[in-house]
Amino acid sequence: ANDKARKALADFKKDYKDTDGTIIFESPTYKVWVGNFKSRIDAEKYLNDIKKKYPYALVIKPNK
Repeated sequence: ANDKARKALADFKKDYKDTDGTIIFESPTYKVWVGNFKSRIDAEKYLNDIKKKYPYALVIKPNK
């Protein structure tokens, strides 16, 4: 994984110790993927908090 993605994930885990995260590669970018939510509403609430420190954060729906 690229260094920026690794650093972002490490920083995130310091701030949000109870949230799982991983790095996903989708050519040509690395994405730091965090959290696992039952509903989009739960994800959106969490996103509002995360955006204070990570303004480029967004909700993504995993491909199953």
